[in-house]
Amino acid sequence: MALTKFADMVIVPEKFTSYVNERTTEKSALVQSGVAAPDARVAQVINGTPLGGNMITLPFYKPLSGDDEIFGEDALTPDGVQTGNERATLLIRQKAWGATDLARVKGGSDPMAAIMNMVSDWWLEREQAIFINVLKGLFGASGVLATNHMLDISTQSGAAAMIGVDATLDAKNLMGDAYDKITAVAMHSATYTKLQKQQKIETEYSSDLKVKIETYLGYRVIVDDSLPVNSGVYDTYLIGAGAFTRDSGAPSGLISTETDRDKLKAEDFLINRKAFVLHPNGVSFTGTPSKAYATNGDLATASNWQLVKDAKNVPIVCLRHKI
Repeated sequence: MALTKFADMVIVPEKFTSYVNERTTEKSALVQSGVAAPDARVAQVINGTPLGGNMITLPFYKPLSGDDEIFGEDALTPDGVQTGNERATLLIRQKAWGATDLARVKGGSDPMAAIMNMVSDWWLEREQAIFINVLKGLFGASGVLATNHMLDISTQSGAAAMIGVDATLDAKNLMGDAYDKITAVAMHSATYTKLQKQQKIETEYSSDLKVKIETYLGYRVIVDDSLPVNSGVYDTYLIGAGAFTRDSGAPSGLISTETDRDKLKAEDFLINRKAFVLHPNGVSFTGTPSKAYATNGDLATASNWQLVKDAKNVPIVCLRHKI
């Protein structure tokens, strides 16, 4: 049987990179739920950033302030609009995969071709890990949202410590009159199953997206088992549309996709790199990355984050509970 060799495949790095980015965006639960939104400005800045630059500045307009004035004889005193900045950390991650001709011959198919088909799914998992580590940083001890955007019922007794409709609505109420910004809820699968048993998870099918959409109290459900669990205590997050900025690019000098072959070992390689931002809006990353670019550990460190907008403009709330 003639086998298609990875070395015989025509791989155009730019097209493969574009395919991976588009496929990852298309399948991202963060994008589908509206939690993460693209920002063309961010992509433009990434593309203009020289390799080695690891921070991006995102300017924003502050809300208008000042009192109204009485109509009459006095001239109006015009006010201006003030600006502020958020500091987002540029993330550049990479991964290499390899397979031997021997594995291809014994297996009857090309493992490198399979790897190519699974790259976008792998990046989705890594993106979810980044997202969760950011949440850990925001709600860690002394985190910028731990005081006014977290409801911890886990220390109570019995049913009072368990997740339920009342507790979720109490957590939502931490947003005050900005509660309607909340659109999604991220939870552990054990929490999801608990709510299923309570018959609180509703399911509908989108003919446009061709996906199953599940909601809890009207909020789009995101399930991820890497969400924090500590001795039976779970963190569930209520998150608003556009709470995160998510976009990618290619800093000058970065080679996003490469292939190689070690002829002496009969081994093929695929290397893929990704430069992107996944940033919580209204917050600045003020820390110093521990490596050339921020690690997940850096993102999960509470002291690396600072609130730069009013908390009501940061629609991210944590409910800490038992099940």
